Amino acid sequence: MTPVESGLLERCARGASGAWEEFLARFRGVLEESARRTLLRVIGSVPEDDLEAIVEATLLGLIRDEYAALRSFSGRSSLSGYLQAITTKIALNHLRSERRKGWLRFRPLDSVPETPARATTGEDPERLRALLRAMEKLVPRDRLILKLFHMDGAGYREIAALLGVSVNAVSPALIRARDRLRALLGPER
Repeated sequence: MTPVESGLLERCARGASGAWEEFLARFRGVLEESARRTLLRVIGSVPEDDLEAIVEATLLGLIRDEYAALRSFSGRSSLSGYLQAITTKIALNHLRSERRKGWLRFRPLDSVPETPARATTGEDPERLRALLRAMEKLVPRDRLILKLFHMDGAGYREIAALLGVSVNAVSPALIRARDRLRALLGPER
């Protein structure tokens, strides 16, 4: 976490004037993009009302209990990555809720389009292309579980619910999918 981000989070947590507005100006786009990717991946479209509902629910979650979610950020990942994981989790919960109400039909999970995460600064473009080519060769279920966990930040419970398996089955499935991906990438990766 950069010193600027650290200072911004600290100012938000204590309710400093203008801090929340600065946070929104800087990170609302991250929340919207994460919600958009999750909606596209799971239902194949981005209904504007669902997108806005997810972003608003994420923002409410961030300020709940005097900014507890922001205060609990430990800095083990980037702040953007942390916010993406929170947004994805809220998006998946929103979609499950809408599905239970009967208002939403999921498209088949193995027909989800490839939407690679943005390359991080300094990431080798050739390595990213090789990774995407290898991902294409995986069976759809392996590709999906890797995307849900690594790109969308979904937890084991969310993945289990989406795949229709027990929570205990997620870890072995992730391990197998990673092993298959490594085998496709070859020993130099």
